[in-house]
Amino acid sequence: MARHICGPSVLLLSLVTLVANGQDSVPLLVSNTDGPALKHEAESGRSPDVSGRPAVAMVRTDVQVQADSNPIRETPGTTYQARSSDILSSAGTYGDFSRYLQLFPGVVFNSDASDDILVRGGNPIENLYLVDGIEVPNINHMATAGTTGGLVSMIDTATIQGVDFRTGGYDASYEERLSSVVDIHTRELATMQRHSEADAGFVGAGGFTEIPLSDGGALLIAGHRSLLNLFTNNIGLNGVPIYTNGLVRARLSPTSADDVSTLSLLGMDSMNIMPNPKDDAETGTIQTQYSGWRTTNGVRWRHVYSPDSFGVVTISDSEQHQNIQQQDQLFDDEIPAGNFNANTLTPVYSELTQDGITSLKYDHYLTLGSHLNVSAGGVSRLIRVDYAVSQPTGQQTPLSPDPIRSDATSFYPHFSTNENGVYGQGTLKVAGRWIIGSGGRLQTFSFGGHLTITPRASTSFQLSKHTGLHASFGQYTQMPPFLYLTSFPQNRFLSPIRARHIVAGVDLYTSEKTKFSIEGYQKNYRDYPVSTEYPSLSLANMVDTFGQQFVWIPMSSVGEGVTRGIELSAEKRFSKLFAQANIAYSRSVFSGEDKVMRPGNFDLPVVFNCAGIYRSGSRYEASFRYEFTSGRPYTPFQLAESTAQHRPIYDLNEINGLRAPYYSRLDFQTDRIFHFGIRQLIAYGGLENALDRHNFLTYAWMPRIGAVFNCVTRADHCQQEQYQMGLFPNFGARVVF
Repeated sequence: MARHICGPSVLLLSLVTLVANGQDSVPLLVSNTDGPALKHEAESGRSPDVSGRPAVAMVRTDVQVQADSNPIRETPGTTYQARSSDILSSAGTYGDFSRYLQLFPGVVFNSDASDDILVRGGNPIENLYLVDGIEVPNINHMATAGTTGGLVSMIDTATIQGVDFRTGGYDASYEERLSSVVDIHTRELATMQRHSEADAGFVGAGGFTEIPLSDGGALLIAGHRSLLNLFTNNIGLNGVPIYTNGLVRARLSPTSADDVSTLSLLGMDSMNIMPNPKDDAETGTIQTQYSGWRTTNGVRWRHVYSPDSFGVVTISDSEQHQNIQQQDQLFDDEIPAGNFNANTLTPVYSELTQDGITSLKYDHYLTLGSHLNVSAGGVSRLIRVDYAVSQPTGQQTPLSPDPIRSDATSFYPHFSTNENGVYGQGTLKVAGRWIIGSGGRLQTFSFGGHLTITPRASTSFQLSKHTGLHASFGQYTQMPPFLYLTSFPQNRFLSPIRARHIVAGVDLYTSEKTKFSIEGYQKNYRDYPVSTEYPSLSLANMVDTFGQQFVWIPMSSVGEGVTRGIELSAEKRFSKLFAQANIAYSRSVFSGEDKVMRPGNFDLPVVFNCAGIYRSGSRYEASFRYEFTSGRPYTPFQLAESTAQHRPIYDLNEINGLRAPYYSRLDFQTDRIFHFGIRQLIAYGGLENALDRHNFLTYAWMPRIGAVFNCVTRADHCQQEQYQMGLFPNFGARVVF
């Protein structure tokens, strides 16, 4: 099975100013700018954390922000905000901000072992990740090419200030993505003193130090390394991941009108997956050796031209490299154990891929009077592709009962191409209560010679001090991953995937400490990649098979999809308690070449989340998290054919036609904070899946048992349920210097 997919260069001759939406695109203008986080802080209405705890006082100089504590909504759609301190204290997240985002409405996850965020029926590749305004193509460890999901983030939560999470209807200033924007802001130095932290826990050990610079700027240096391989060689995946990451961020203010920031992010990871050939209960036969690294380096320069105008130049480069080798223990199909004792197993797959993206971006912001904000900008991206993928023998694909090995392919693309875009947008405030916005983006994709124009529009109206209405419309485009585009000649003609967002909602009550809202949405997909070999199959119905043999298939852009839903969310901050809850109802269906709409892999009609953090003074914290979802859809096996050939064969007439039992999980965690002068030791412990519920993950074919039993009459032996993570302890400690 396969993984998720999740013309000439255009000169930026003019930056067209249109009327579009977005306070989030127009940072506050001040005489002494305070770095990329200034806009973020103004929007969120919060001050920076120093240690992730409220115990340390904060000092602010030279910057004055005046805003109504209950401002009129000026951004399209809904922006959810995650504080670093809440993430670190939250049960069930391992301190990983990606897992914390899974708490928000409209978000589901792939499995307990991954930190994917799947937004409103979309694929992981449909999320745009920004770190201090610089795009990071892949934010996670252990993520294969063409995906953005993985096991754990490359950025330690302790090094970030917070995250702004936009789930739909976002404005034209963001690079084209079909589902969401994850806007990550690193720490801002709150005092002119050095600050350091160290930690050790389930996800590894590391730390950071923040050093003030002479001109009021700061230098942030962080690193982290996994520890699991020191204690086990198997975490349920027939292997254990090993990963290391590092981050360096600097901010300088050489003049009162200039602010310069740099970012360097690096992640390296590896994993050997070795199924036990002597275990009859083993579900896999593919041995995998995986290693990879990815890095993003960039610089942003913001210059204030006048009290009403400023511009931002961003230059960045991202590289991603992966080496995957696979061997099949059951390559000799006539003798299931034929390769078990061989010194060298027959290679069945080899992948050596490297992607590079170099970007130059300019954004200009202008305030006209007290009612109109306009902005415009453009980006030029040089994309480099260097792949060597070999699958010369093909495989007995689980998508077909044909016993002949098929889909044998080898491809070695090596080229550079361009993607370029310009946008314009603005917002007009009418009578102090009504905001109207519109805008658009023009994008060119040199690979395939595509040009797209995507309009945006929004409006919001404040009914009272605490209530309001909002609605937005937007069209978005995104090319499929280059691994799919280059795997077969016909795939080169795939079109950009298109999605149209319609969002409307009511802010039932909004204040500084309380948020209560309801929002409905509909996303319509078209030009979605689907298989030309299997008419019922869409990439939205294919599962992530990290550790199994990859399948590349010929495709066309004739698929369609629609996801629609309604979300009710509430958030309340008391003096010692922060609580949030939400419930969402949605449906997500996609079609293949046969035009029949079927549930997507992440069609979970009902999702309920509830979480809370109780802080008792400055010494104790306790948190819990509960999640309930409808059962996952899955595709059954063809038992007769699978029995005859001793291998899994899916029934493509029943793609996602069955549904598993519901998912239910409770996590809790307690923190104890010890104070040693200005230093702190935070020790924490808790339980994941505290009720030890057997939550369904998938049905797995038992390749060795299937050679013995008649699976038609003993299906319970040949296909067995695989479960999500069981009861699991989580503990660790952080030290604040």
